[in-house]
Parts: sequence; structure tokens; C-alpha cells
Amino acid sequence: MMSFNDPAHSASSRDGHDAARVCLSLSEINALCVKAARGSGLSWGEAEEAGWAAVWLTRAGLAGPSIVLNWLRDCAMLARPLPATGHWKATSGPLCPLRAGLALTDHAGLPEGPGPDGLHIDTVAHPRLILPFVARAATRLDLPLRIGWAGAEITLRPAGTGGPLTLPPGQPDETPADLRIDTPDRRDTDAIPTVYSVPAQGIALTDWRALDALALRVTAPPSDASRARAGAAGDDND
Repeated sequence: MMSFNDPAHSASSRDGHDAARVCLSLSEINALCVKAARGSGLSWGEAEEAGWAAVWLTRAGLAGPSIVLNWLRDCAMLARPLPATGHWKATSGPLCPLRAGLALTDHAGLPEGPGPDGLHIDTVAHPRLILPFVARAATRLDLPLRIGWAGAEITLRPAGTGGPLTLPPGQPDETPADLRIDTPDRRDTDAIPTVYSVPAQGIALTDWRALDALALRVTAPPSDASRARAGAAGDDND
């Protein structure tokens, strides 16, 4: 019998407007996105960061797995950041948001990193994927950080998302954007909530299938030898 979280089960019916969706737990989202990232050629460390980011985005009310999937489709062509004080420039095409995010975290508290003096980062692809890492940098600095791009502006408190996030509609998630990161005025952060709950939202069935196909690239296919070794080797009848 199918459970509510069975990936083969549509969590909502088709009605001509909403695509079929599946409901996965946060741990299932993490595992799926880690394997999909590995199947896309990322290292284990980067894949684990991608899974963590997918969960963070989902907890913040965004479509974490879909954001990760769209990024995975482009990640082989995206550039690594070159951190510099005040301004990270893109010299060979749009920057990878995961690698830029990891660099942000690594440089938190250093002159090249985010802080009160502000930081500009040129041409980051899939900019929503960098949000979890800005939040992690805020935690390391123990300061709220404000990130803005193309009409969107979000303030992230240390050790939290600052509540479910709302981003302006109309811009595709993957559109490269110039980012600005700074620390907001204290009065601008007083009204930001710090308690949030896991939103009840599913994943598009087509996105689940695409992520699963990537994950299967690192799954060893069955063989005659593996089948022969399956199960108990001896008779366990008493």
C-alpha cells in the first residue's frame, strides 16, 4: 500500500492547472538531492552541501528541490568565485551559487567576506540557492545579513531563516543576478520573526523524476553476483 510519502504517489490531483506533486520528508529531500548532485559529477562534500541547502530552502517555504535541480542542469558551466575585498567579479561567465555560497561562509569575518562594509558579487546564477549560505555566514558573524538582487531583498538573522521567505514573482529562479550583501540597520531587523515551521508543500512530480534519474547514475546496477549474495547464506530454520 502506498504511503503518503511514497514518491510514486501524487500528493494532489491533476486539475488542469496544478501539476501532479509528491510529498517527501526533509530527510528524503536531503538524500535525494545529495545523490542527484553526486550523479551530476559533484564531489561528496559539495553534494552534501546541496542536500543541506535544499532542506533549508524547503523549510523557508521555497521549492528547494526544484531550485537545486535547475542549478544542477547548469552547474558544469558555472564559474568559481574569486573572492576580493568588497567586490567579487565574474570573469568567465555566471558564478556557481553553491561555490559562491561556500566561499561566503569560509570568508565570513575576513576582509574579503560579507560584513558591515558591504559586498557586491557579480552575476550569480540561480541566486536563490545562495540564501542558505548567507544565513550560515550570518550565524558565523553573529550579525543579520541583508541580501538583495533584481528587486528582491531579504534579511537573514543568525541561526535561522528569519521566517518563511517571500520573493517577488516575475523573475525566473535561474536568471543570473548581481548580488549585494550588507548588514541592515538594527531597527530594520526588530520585526523579523525567528520561528518558522516546515511548510506543507510538495515537489512537482516531473522534478522528482528528474532528480531521481540523476541519483540513479551513482547507484550500482544489480548483477548476477549481487543477486546470488542477497539474503541469508545458510538455512536458518530451527
